Amino acid sequence: MVFDLLWILIKAVFSLVSMACLLRAYLLWLRMPPMNPVSQLVFRLTNWLVLPLRRLMPATTFDWASLLAAWFVALLAVLVRLVLVAIDTPTPTGPTGLVYALLVIGLSITWLIGWALKFSFVLLIVHALLSWFGAGPSAGMMRPLVAQMVEPCLRPLRQMIHRGQANGLDFSPLAAVILIQVLLSLHDRAALALSQPLLSGLAL
Repeated sequence: MVFDLLWILIKAVFSLVSMACLLRAYLLWLRMPPMNPVSQLVFRLTNWLVLPLRRLMPATTFDWASLLAAWFVALLAVLVRLVLVAIDTPTPTGPTGLVYALLVIGLSITWLIGWALKFSFVLLIVHALLSWFGAGPSAGMMRPLVAQMVEPCLRPLRQMIHRGQANGLDFSPLAAVILIQVLLSLHDRAALALSQPLLSGLAL
């Protein structure tokens, strides 16, 4: 019980840092002005991790250092989870060597994708709320930033549903939310399939 509560806290911290690193790479890809409040917050959360990596991987058209940092955090989260489970509930001998390493790497990538999907879902909800109720000055400042962040996701869906231009109601956000839910369902199955060999039947 104690280890479960500790893991909830640890995973929340890891996912926050990892998503901040991913968001940093995404904002650079969008060429979003660096002085906006979202970018400034992301920089403060991730400079300690991304800047050392950037000495080895300078940012070009894509911030590979931030992407690598996000994956490192996800990998560390998986390793911490394995240690906590091993301490709390010793399990029979599972895969070893290269197979074990591949399972750990695969699970870390799967977790990273799942965190990104969940963040995208929250971002779409925020976008919808700002468009409906964002009349205040703070919301007015955030609305274009959030709209710019979700547009690459909504644009292809809008082209398929409305042939590029929504006349009246725009159903692309709803389609994006449904698509993310489907992908999250597939993600959960993949995470379970990867975690079972590592933990001998205990899901992460």
